[in-house]
Parts: sequence; C-alpha cells; structure tokens
Amino acid sequence: MRKILLLALLSTFYLGAFCQTEISRAEAMFIYNFSRLIEWPANYKTGPFIIGVYGSAAILGELKTYTTGKRVGSQPITVRTYNSPAEISTCHILVVPFNSTKHMANIVPQLENKSTLVITEKSGAIGQGAAINFLVVGNNLKFELSPGNATKYGIKLSSKLSEMAFKTY
Repeated sequence: MRKILLLALLSTFYLGAFCQTEISRAEAMFIYNFSRLIEWPANYKTGPFIIGVYGSAAILGELKTYTTGKRVGSQPITVRTYNSPAEISTCHILVVPFNSTKHMANIVPQLENKSTLVITEKSGAIGQGAAINFLVVGNNLKFELSPGNATKYGIKLSSKLSEMAFKTY
C-alpha cells in the first residue's frame, strides 16, 4: 500500500513538474514574441536586449534556452537574474514569477524612469503594475494586458498584441 501511495505521489509531482516545464517553455516563446511587438524608446535600442527574471523560477532556464542566438532587431538577447529589488538595473523586460509577485510593491519603484515591460504570472498583478500577466485558462496559456501600465513606462504596444490578449484593462 505504501508503494502505491508513494508511486501516486511521485507521479503527481512528476506530472506537475512536466506541466510547469511546458508552461515555462510556452511563456518563453510568448515573451520573445512580445519583444518583437513592442517599441521601446530610442535609448533602449542599442546594446543587448535584456530580459530580467526576478528570483529563481523555471522560466529562467527556458528563456535562456529559447533566446540563445536570437535577436530583437539588431540587439542580441541577454537573460539576467535579479534576487532583490535593489539589483534591478536597466532591462527591457522584467519577468516576476508567481512566487515573487509578493515583492511587486518593492519592484515597481525600482523601475521608475525606466522603460521596462513587467510580465507576471499571478492573477491581480496587473493592478500592482504589471503590463502583461500570464493566465492558464483550461489547458491554454493566455495573457492579459494593461496598455496603461506599459504607457507609463514609455513603452508602445502593437495593436496586434492587444488583439491577441485574453483581457485588456
């Protein structure tokens, strides 16, 4: 009986990890495509295109894998990790994973006067300053969009991005 229970628990864990990996892989593809549908100010169009990830998350590895050798316009993509709000430097996109959303109140002030697109994974994060928030609806990965949150950071969203959004605020 113990073996059956242990096997059931392990298979549930494995299935959950597999699903999270698939979600992270899909989010990495979305993020790369978002980067091509957004216009940053002129001073953000030189040097590397930086995608930051706050804290540790499954998406970090998937982003590094998916973006290796890719560019946004003429800019090579660099993926960085930030472990505290004070570490956040100039980046084009900042991904704040589900378990780190509780730090949004400290992260958002660090982005003042920066043109950073904030992407989250937790319901309600749009109200905390995220411009894009991922949602899992049924078996599908969707995203909600706040053009107002993007605009306040000087970021111009493509109308195609708005058309693809699950919800727009």
